[in-house]
Amino acid sequence: MNFKCPVCKKEWNSSLQVARHMFGTGDKPHKAWVDEQGKTQGFTFIDLMIEQATTPGNKSYVMLAEVIEKAQDKL
Repeated sequence: MNFKCPVCKKEWNSSLQVARHMFGTGDKPHKAWVDEQGKTQGFTFIDLMIEQATTPGNKSYVMLAEVIEKAQDKL
């Protein structure tokens, strides 16, 4: 199963790759989507970027990948 970016609809074979794409792109629409999802879960795009840069492991990528997986049925 391929996973689509909820913003630009590009596809990758894992949700983790979509999460990396979203962080890497970092344009306004991608940031806005992450911020919108974070309203109910208590994070922002910047929060995730800071955690990714300052904490070992890929917690932010994994967290965003899980959000992306849940959003797939709405795309």
